[in-house]
Amino acid sequence: MKETFVILARHGATEWNRISRYQGHLDAPLSEEGLEQSRALAGALAALPIKAVYTSPLSRARICAEMVAAQHGLAVTSLPGLIEICHGEWEGMLLSEVEVRYADLIRQWRTYPYTVRMPKGESLVEVEERSWAALEFMAAAHPGEISLAVTHDTPIRTILRRILNLDQAVFWQIKLDNTGINVLGCRQGRWRVIALNDTCHLGGWLKAGEQMAL
Repeated sequence: MKETFVILARHGATEWNRISRYQGHLDAPLSEEGLEQSRALAGALAALPIKAVYTSPLSRARICAEMVAAQHGLAVTSLPGLIEICHGEWEGMLLSEVEVRYADLIRQWRTYPYTVRMPKGESLVEVEERSWAALEFMAAAHPGEISLAVTHDTPIRTILRRILNLDQAVFWQIKLDNTGINVLGCRQGRWRVIALNDTCHLGGWLKAGEQMAL
């Protein structure tokens, strides 16, 4: 049986990424840097026989996905399960503001993230369930082929955690850069991680900065 591959790429950078302002479901656009990163991602994936391109409904992912899809003559399909975590009341706030107003909760978020639900937001358990359902949908729709999804930091982290059976407390111990490439393979229902946060198209991992808000 041929292996099924799903490539998960994080969207390009936004200005809100740069200044650590929580985005969540808010539709912050790609910055010039993010557009450049997206073009580099499209070039890096141009030679692969990608059969389908999926995206989060948010424009920072969709525009990035459209750049990749154009290299393959493909349309882009939106999957709601790929959207970023809803940060609820944190959305639109700077990290520094959240640290003051929600000091106890953000400490818990950084230490035991699966135990947290932001006020009026989602939990990581909910994100993991919908993200995993999206992954399995893509795999079932393209058996033995390669599909790509442009999505966000949190959905990718939850999928990797589940495949690798990592303890929920180590959620933050994987770094995911903007347009980093993550390759997953599945054969007979068993998933494996083939590549993790490949940023060679950006000039290597030393080119990437740190981000504290998603």
